[in-house]
Amino acid sequence: MRRPLLPTVCAVLALGATTVACGSPAVTEPADAGDCTELVEAGRAAAERVLERLSGQTMAELEAANPGEPFAAVEHLLRTSELDARADELGCHPEELRVQACEIYGGLAYRARGEVAQDFLDPYLESCD
Repeated sequence: MRRPLLPTVCAVLALGATTVACGSPAVTEPADAGDCTELVEAGRAAAERVLERLSGQTMAELEAANPGEPFAAVEHLLRTSELDARADELGCHPEELRVQACEIYGGLAYRARGEVAQDFLDPYLESCD
């Protein structure tokens, strides 16, 4: 079984990340986002937590910990339903979120330590090509 939750992970990271406005604190909670850009900031915070948790992990370790759902350990960090709900509330268009996420995801690549973390991040970087 290889990355069964990756489509879900991809959906949340599509909401992923953007740069923080000069002097403004980063938004890390979807509910605190006042616009689509801030929602992408909250998505980046979620992505950073996932990458930190996956750092150095192998697929074998994840599967050993939870054979049926190897990504269960990070699922709660993704906050998919919160990000999706807030995107709907704010009227954020998926393409707008994707473009904003592409501006910063390359900056997350240095945090992807290990094969699983890199595999997690790759679909987002590839969608920016």
